[in-house]
Amino acid sequence: SGGVCVAPVDENYNLTFVRQFRYPFKKVLWELPAGKLEKGENPLEAGLRELHEECGVECEKIIDLGTIYPTVAYCSEIIYLFAATGLKYTQQKLDEGEFLEIEKLSLEKATEMVMNGEISDAKTVAIILKLTHLKQEGKI
Repeated sequence: SGGVCVAPVDENYNLTFVRQFRYPFKKVLWELPAGKLEKGENPLEAGLRELHEECGVECEKIIDLGTIYPTVAYCSEIIYLFAATGLKYTQQKLDEGEFLEIEKLSLEKATEMVMNGEISDAKTVAIILKLTHLKQEGKI
């Protein structure tokens, strides 16, 4: 049913990341808040839910950044991408068995980490590169 990924962006262009151990890779990855869509769920509503659950963040504005197709050779999955601004920090509401570390990085540092391979999660890479371009264009 696809998924969503949301970049919480503060007024200084810092992003709030989750760091989570991913068993297939046997290491902790840098990721932006994300999750699976429930059948028939609205992607925007799912993004807001994941943002609150994983990071304890609510937002005043959400920006649609489009979609990506992460595995076109064998799967029709679509991931919906968003950026959230006007952030208000509350408390995480993690699922049972979910363990996440929250860390902030500047957009500049995150872009550097994408380019040197420290951030390699596809949905996170796509959002970081889109945000970098939007910032350069003065659109965020």
